[in-house]
Amino acid sequence: MKRIEDIRPVRKIKSIIENPEPVLPVEDFFTAEIQPDIDQTSDQKHLNKRRIWPWLFLFIVIISVTFFCGFELVKAKSIIVDNLYGMNSGFSALTDSLSSKDLAGIGGQVKTLNAKTADSVLILQSIGQDNITLSLLYPKGKSSKITSEIDAVRGAHLLTNSFDQVLNFSSVSDSSGTDYLSKINGYLGSFSQILGASPKKIKMAKFYSQEAQNINSSLDPKLFPTSEEKTISSLQKFSTTSNDFFNYLTNIPADLSSALTISGGKKSYLILFLNNAEIRPGGGFIGSFARLDLENGKATALDFETNIYTLDQAFVNAGNVITPPAGISSITNAWTMRDSNVYPDYATSSEKVAWFYQQESGKQVDGIISIDTTLFRNLLKVVGPIEMPQYNMTVTDENFLQNVQYQVEIGYYQNQNNWALNQPKKILADMMPKFVAAMTKNSQVESKVGSQIMKAISEKHLMVYSNMPSVEDLIDGIDLSGKIHDASGDYLYLSDANIGGVKSSLNIAETVNQNIEIDNSGTAKESLTILRKHNGSYEWPDGENRNLLRVLLPLSSRIDRPKVTPEVVSDKSSIAYWQNTKPGETTSSEVDYHRDLAVNLNANSFDYQITIQKQPGIESYDWNLYLVYPTGWKPQNVEGYDATNRQIHLNQQISKDSVFRLRFMRD
Repeated sequence: MKRIEDIRPVRKIKSIIENPEPVLPVEDFFTAEIQPDIDQTSDQKHLNKRRIWPWLFLFIVIISVTFFCGFELVKAKSIIVDNLYGMNSGFSALTDSLSSKDLAGIGGQVKTLNAKTADSVLILQSIGQDNITLSLLYPKGKSSKITSEIDAVRGAHLLTNSFDQVLNFSSVSDSSGTDYLSKINGYLGSFSQILGASPKKIKMAKFYSQEAQNINSSLDPKLFPTSEEKTISSLQKFSTTSNDFFNYLTNIPADLSSALTISGGKKSYLILFLNNAEIRPGGGFIGSFARLDLENGKATALDFETNIYTLDQAFVNAGNVITPPAGISSITNAWTMRDSNVYPDYATSSEKVAWFYQQESGKQVDGIISIDTTLFRNLLKVVGPIEMPQYNMTVTDENFLQNVQYQVEIGYYQNQNNWALNQPKKILADMMPKFVAAMTKNSQVESKVGSQIMKAISEKHLMVYSNMPSVEDLIDGIDLSGKIHDASGDYLYLSDANIGGVKSSLNIAETVNQNIEIDNSGTAKESLTILRKHNGSYEWPDGENRNLLRVLLPLSSRIDRPKVTPEVVSDKSSIAYWQNTKPGETTSSEVDYHRDLAVNLNANSFDYQITIQKQPGIESYDWNLYLVYPTGWKPQNVEGYDATNRQIHLNQQISKDSVFRLRFMRD
């Protein structure tokens, strides 16, 4: 058998090796002119072809890999940059929520931001997390921007992931048992687990937020285009605020453990059952209540007081006469607990309720929880009918108000055996164990109940007050406190008090028209028109709605009409007047006022912000804004406005606290 070297002339191969032909540079490969060599033998031609094909193959591979990698890198950069720079408004909103301790808003905002930052970090990992790799996407001299972008992504993810870890809890609720105390203790046990895990989570979050602050503080916004500087500045502000917020959270687990007696001791809380069909500033008429006693992290008693009149009357009969405030004096000359929640600020009303309870019962409470009939009805939609055979009644969301109200005020007293006992609202106490059992019968129902409770919190049908300042501050952060908030710019809060107007409040449809004209000096001239339509009847328990309306406006407001001297309530300018409405009729009232220098027109832009706070217990009302802006300006974040007459019209159903921010630029 011949060897390979025996087939080809060794001399020729040696000649080729000793005198190689020049190889064309890659960039000239496709432009070079190939000259035929008529003197080449067939072996030489074959050898030249074998020498060209490996180079051609290698060139194609290099081009393909470079194109593929470049495409992937460009795509990765695009996603990272879009994620990072698209988070400017998110960082700003979350910073505002942190500053105001709005825990309800933080959860949803963090979830969205954390998903974006996590996506960017995964992309960095997929391309090697290497500055050199990413620098291929930029001309020379731009590596400092690459480093800053990578640092910004990692710093942002450290922060958002820290929040996600702190807010992400998993625990098992042992709600076994048939009585409601066992149910309550099951949830207390679950919450105890959460509080036990919190200090470690918060400590780690503080560590990572400090690391993120160190990274983000070193970023130079000037390295980025002007459109991107705002994002970096917002991220840096978010870093500082996050670090302060985690410091604030440090003592919260211990404070909550104290409030719930998990760390030991005793506490007592009033649970008010408010009838918002007879609306009061604090959420509704206090028809009945319960007292919850806690000791060493366990619920030891839940006692229902089914006739508040018994407690009040004993207090008055003992010679205690408290002069009632204006408005209440039209129905009584002795102020008692049932009429004590008369302040627009829920915390202030709760303090007065707790004071009256201590005076009348001799017992002190550490906080107050208020639940109105709207929440009860919404929960009944979830849990289904409650059978009450001893009352010959099936309670549903549709008949709860009318049937229970009838039993309380009429049906109970038709049995003379009940006269001596005088506990007309005993039906609520009898219904409660069945109601709690129905709400906790399985995880699916519990989830729906949880959704209704969150909705009730945002719409102020569930309110909480604590006499511990740190806990009250936390309650305020999750929008449970009902406090009148500080607000920059314009402000509106309508507070109704049904005084002797039977159970008519839920039959009132209210429309509020707010007309604002901003003149060229920056003064805002405003006019409120409040329309109240009574959709009910004279059939019991409905009737004429006798309503004392209080209007809260910015402290800087100057009231032009009606000609009354405003009061100062929670740093707001307040006026009150009666607006009574009979069934089938519509009434109207107007308030005119102005605010000097409401906006600064010296800059190239200005914002007009309107904060509307909703009263606890009110379900909703229709709000219309008609705003005329000054000449030479143009709205930036509003569609469908009237440019000819410079007018903006907004319509909103107010079912929770709302903030509207209108931005204007020079035209």
